[in-house]
Amino acid sequence: MRQLGETSEQGMELVPQEAARVDPRRRAGIFSLAAGQPRDLLDSVRRRLLLVALLAIAPVATLSMVQGLMHLSGAQDEARQRLLQLAVSAASSQANIIASAESVLQTLQTVDTVRAAGAGCQATLYGATLSLPFVSNMGVLDKEGTITCSAIPGPRSVAGEPWWQSLSKAPSRLAMTERQVSAATRNEIIIVLEPLRAPDGSFDGAMALGLDAARLDTMLRQATVEAGGVAAIFDAAGRELVSNSRALSQVLFDPSRFAGAGNELREVTDATGRSWTYTVAPLDRQGLIAAYALPTQDLFGWTPFAVAASFALPGLVAVLSLVGLWFAVDRMVLQWLNYLRRVTSVYGKGHYRFRPTRLERAPSEFRALGAAVEHMALAVRLRDAKLRENLAEKTALVREIHHRIKNSLQVVVSLLSLYGLGIGQGEDRRRFEELRTRVNTLAVVHRILHEANEGSTVKLRELLRELAALLEGVPDRSLAVRIDAPDLLLPIDMAVPFALMVVEIVLGLAAPDAPRLLPVTVGCDQGGGRFTITIAAGPVAGSGAQPGRFDLDQGFASQLGGQLQRVEDGDNVRVTGDFPLRTGAAPGGQRHGHDRVQAAGPGREP
Repeated sequence: MRQLGETSEQGMELVPQEAARVDPRRRAGIFSLAAGQPRDLLDSVRRRLLLVALLAIAPVATLSMVQGLMHLSGAQDEARQRLLQLAVSAASSQANIIASAESVLQTLQTVDTVRAAGAGCQATLYGATLSLPFVSNMGVLDKEGTITCSAIPGPRSVAGEPWWQSLSKAPSRLAMTERQVSAATRNEIIIVLEPLRAPDGSFDGAMALGLDAARLDTMLRQATVEAGGVAAIFDAAGRELVSNSRALSQVLFDPSRFAGAGNELREVTDATGRSWTYTVAPLDRQGLIAAYALPTQDLFGWTPFAVAASFALPGLVAVLSLVGLWFAVDRMVLQWLNYLRRVTSVYGKGHYRFRPTRLERAPSEFRALGAAVEHMALAVRLRDAKLRENLAEKTALVREIHHRIKNSLQVVVSLLSLYGLGIGQGEDRRRFEELRTRVNTLAVVHRILHEANEGSTVKLRELLRELAALLEGVPDRSLAVRIDAPDLLLPIDMAVPFALMVVEIVLGLAAPDAPRLLPVTVGCDQGGGRFTITIAAGPVAGSGAQPGRFDLDQGFASQLGGQLQRVEDGDNVRVTGDFPLRTGAAPGGQRHGHDRVQAAGPGREP
């Protein structure tokens, strides 16, 4: 266990080191992702629980809906059978009357006196009419449409009637006309026609019988009074023959939909907005069709409400369950998660003395989690204090190192100055002064590092300003250096070669013992993870490399990861370089400064 604890401690010690290596933008993205909005629709505890609840309710809801559909289908079959039975039952009397009328006509056409329209024809037809209460009149017609004999005298010819022309062209076994007013009896009748055949089989007239349409309506009305529905009988052409309520039947029944239709239910609405359901049933006589309608409410009763309840009840249960689960998750889970998130945010800001007292009212799982978070905060607090001590010690050591290096370089500069007292003017003196300037450059960098709060970076503007003062103090150079640079922070491994490169470039541009002051502008800029330096001087006395100089500036540029380019425009010279901005070089601000440093006198020391 002790070894396991030591291993865990070692693993925890690696966390700050690994975190220090992570790019700040990436680290900010990780924390923003952890504390931000859900990444997708189901990236939430509440939504996932709601989805699970919906999946749990779905089978029961589906079963209830299927049961409702089965109930509706059963109710529709039952209603269809009921309407069909009512339609056939209501129209049975009319079908029997039509069958009786057909039998009477077939019997009368076998009587020779009637067939030949003899002397006893009218009496025979009149007696038959009186014996049949549903018959209004009878008659015999020849093939020209002339009435040769009738029980009640009327018009002499029907040749111009459309129904007679249709019968004469295509005589069938039995024909029926639509409702019409009889010229003889002045009441509505339906004419039933039985074609007569000559010995050779040709059309030889017809026996006609007029059914009392009002009596048929009354009989149909009496047959449907208990059911309270609307019934009607239509012929094969879709013409209404009999109805117990002609005003409603003409509104409810659409004969155009009868052709080819089965026994399916149809729903219509009358002029008052009342809903009716009807079906049609074919009769066995001459293509007759019986239609029967009942109010939808009376036909189905509570079935629509039962079906609607079977659909609505699962939805209601689902809504209530989701609402209850929503508030339950919010009160029992999410409120404590949000509280723990705020607690960790407080700890993340360094307030380790905060105590999550509200967790005393939370469930046991969250109290245990809160205690673990509090213990973690205490461990982080102790480790943070230890790290701060180590960091302070490290910073002090680094600053002491830079201080010692700066002092050592100052001693070297002093020794060089003493040694230079014995060197006369000439090429040796010039090289000696350049050497002293290079050593002073190193001393400037380490002095800035020593004075900085953190000894691992150098402020670019401050470094260039110090180098400008150093260059303007070189004895055999007449320079006026102007600085235009942002507040970049350069790591120490870039600061030293950068400073030496700038010094070498400026010393290379300025000719020794020049007759006039050389203006030099040092500019820097950054963008896209790189920074550029531009050193412009002019007019320069003379061009090209100076005798005895080395290309140290290109060597320092290679150490920085870039190259220098020199462009000469007459007496003006511009040197540019482009270098990658390494990790650790961060902008200290976007402000550019313009510094003009004038030498205080020859031999000035930093």
